[in-house]
Amino acid sequence: MAEPQRMGPPPDDDDDDEPEVTRASVERERRRREELERQVARESMTRRSWYTSVAATDAFGKAVEDIHHETRTPKHEVVAALMQAAVDQAPRVAKRLARQSGHGSHLSHE
Repeated sequence: MAEPQRMGPPPDDDDDDEPEVTRASVERERRRREELERQVARESMTRRSWYTSVAATDAFGKAVEDIHHETRTPKHEVVAALMQAAVDQAPRVAKRLARQSGHGSHLSHE
C-alpha cells in the first residue's frame, strides 16, 4: 500500500500579468470593437449626389425607414442593399426606358 502524500500549499498566483476579466472589461472591449467597426465602415463609404424626382426620393427614403425599423439593420446597410437591388435590375430598367423613349442607346451620359 502506498503511503499517503502530504499536499503542499497551492502555487503562488502567477497570472498577475493577465488582465482581470470583469463585466466592465468585457463591455469596454465590446464598445472598442464596435467603434473600430464603425470607423472602418465610415472609411469605406462614399456620398454621391444625383438629381431625381421628389416622388422617387420620398419613396426611397420611406423604403429605407421601413426596412430599418422592421429589421433594425443600420440605414447605410439598407441603402447599400437597395442600391445593389437596383443595380441587379439595371438591364431590365434600361430596356424599359429604351422602349419608353424610342431610343436604343444614348451617346451622352449626364
